[in-house]
Amino acid sequence: MRTHCNELIPYIPSKDYDKIAYEFLEKFYPEALKSPMPVPIVNIAKDKIGLNIQNVCLSEELNIYGMTVFTDGFVDVYDTKENLYDKRFFKAKTILIDPEVVKQTNIGCRNNTIAHECVHWYKHRYYYKMQQQKFLKYAKYCKCYIDQMPDDSTQNNIIEAQANGIAPRILMPRNTFIEVAENYRVSNCQDNSNIITTLANFFCVSKQSVKIRLKECCIQ
Repeated sequence: MRTHCNELIPYIPSKDYDKIAYEFLEKFYPEALKSPMPVPIVNIAKDKIGLNIQNVCLSEELNIYGMTVFTDGFVDVYDTKENLYDKRFFKAKTILIDPEVVKQTNIGCRNNTIAHECVHWYKHRYYYKMQQQKFLKYAKYCKCYIDQMPDDSTQNNIIEAQANGIAPRILMPRNTFIEVAENYRVSNCQDNSNIITTLANFFCVSKQSVKIRLKECCIQ
């Protein structure tokens, strides 16, 4: 697979996001490709990939929803009791989810965050492992912000775009998602709000993710 700037970032055009999601599920949970079902992303992360999911406050501003740790080392996290940042040691293959950010959203957003971090491990771990690091005791990691940071590098923008695009496609595989949506007779000529809520509950995702997926699949 081609890389960007020879830095081990896989070249994945947006038209191939469904293909990568299919390959991910084919490897880790092929059942979701055969019949419509909520994808058990937490179990996939833990039991199939071997990731350790921990709930840790990541920022005072609550603007980081998740982080993937690629190498053993220290990570700056936010201590809500002391109201200051502290260093904590984490092992590689750890996903950190900020529980305070999750409280402001819903289970669907949490599932999408875990899927997002799974994509980082699945596709981007070699890029991060090979990055030069001044402080060797610190882990190499990827912080995922709620809003894209304006000073992010081109590489980070590419990586985040890939994870943002592939994660919901893992949770809502194209063929089975279309099957369920068509069963509910989604139509451009009607108010689909109740159906969108039903689909969000079925796939354990957010309603916004369902709306976007319907447009991607040319159903709405």
